[in-house]
Amino acid sequence: MRAKKFSLNDKLPGFPPEEGSLDVASYTSGSDLEEDIADVADTRVISLLDDEETPPVITTSDAINELTVKPKSKYRFIRSIGFGGMKAVLQVRDKDTARNVAMAIIPDHHDRSGIDINRFIRESRITAQLEHPNIVPIHDIGIDASGSPYFTMKFLRGKSLALIIKKLRQGDPDTLEHYDLSLLLRIFVRVCNAVAFAHSKQIIHLDLKPENIHIGDFGEVLVLDWGLAKYIGEPQEPEPVATKHKSTAAKDSSEEPLTLDGVAKGTPGYMAPEQAAGQNQDKDQRTDIYALGCILYAILTFESPLSGKDVERVLVDTIRGNFQTPREIRNPHRYIPAALEAICLKAMERCQEDRYQSVSEMRNDLFFFMSGHATSAENAGSFKKTFLFINRNWLAMLFTITFLLLLAIVAALIFSYVNQIIIINAWPKISQVVCR
Repeated sequence: MRAKKFSLNDKLPGFPPEEGSLDVASYTSGSDLEEDIADVADTRVISLLDDEETPPVITTSDAINELTVKPKSKYRFIRSIGFGGMKAVLQVRDKDTARNVAMAIIPDHHDRSGIDINRFIRESRITAQLEHPNIVPIHDIGIDASGSPYFTMKFLRGKSLALIIKKLRQGDPDTLEHYDLSLLLRIFVRVCNAVAFAHSKQIIHLDLKPENIHIGDFGEVLVLDWGLAKYIGEPQEPEPVATKHKSTAAKDSSEEPLTLDGVAKGTPGYMAPEQAAGQNQDKDQRTDIYALGCILYAILTFESPLSGKDVERVLVDTIRGNFQTPREIRNPHRYIPAALEAICLKAMERCQEDRYQSVSEMRNDLFFFMSGHATSAENAGSFKKTFLFINRNWLAMLFTITFLLLLAIVAALIFSYVNQIIIINAWPKISQVVCR
């Protein structure tokens, strides 16, 4: 039987709970989550298999039996935030630590397959392995009083990078002034740091996009939503169901299978060609690097790659590498440097071998650009390198040129003065010779 789906408008029995009790909760990006859900729909895709395919019979794994049951009084419900995928979102109060946290569970867990439950537990455990300043921290994993698995994490305040880019695209003057290119690049470097750390643990995210990057009120940058993450080279799991995506704004995405050849999973416009083609055995670090290139594309243009097209068209164009370059978009609000475009396009190369082979390589090119050096992506010639050298050392060059000019002027004055002295001293003798 296929798992029951729910959306933001659905009413589930006993959900949300009454204030003061808690049986359910979920992932949150804080104060802007509701606006993000309304304005930037989750568009993960499951495709390339027939709708009529019969799902295999799957039994519940022992994974849920490994979790401990927490007392109902440990968490106090504060408010419902929303839904995302199969998870529900609540803000709760941890009575032991006396702090507000975000908590993720599956409200309709009784109707869910074992694979859905395992996927949920898997996400929490993978995220818990990634202790990094730029990855949302997991606090607790367990089972609530109703029998649903849950995990808690830091409750975030701020906004998503997607919302910032949307305001930049709309020409919001305050956002344009605050989020200049330099700040956006510093944010992006922190995202690269998080992804590089995950790759060092042999974990790939597979759903990197601006919606999954959170910018805190005090400058924190956190990568969220590791629901599609997997270990590199791990065996493929069987899928409970496969469906074709029928909308560019997939608000109903409760059935998102783990990796299986022939199934495309991710977000259109941010999926690598091998990901869009369902070639899941080819996914590796370079798949995430492609998505990082797409995020940089959005930072430069204020537009998502391949935006404005239906999902099937996006997937086809992704596989073929058909998209406008950032400078062809011609951002009306901001100049796009050629070097950054080169970095973006190298990360978004159609063939994996032509992309950056590690996040560190891409990050180094960003550092080169930010420090005024030539990047490896642009294949700069001698003239460009000389220009960049002068540009980043212009103050020293100005001082040197000024010093040399002053030295030349002083030398000329000394030479003139010496010549005058010589002529004055020699004039009597010259006069005597002339008079004779």
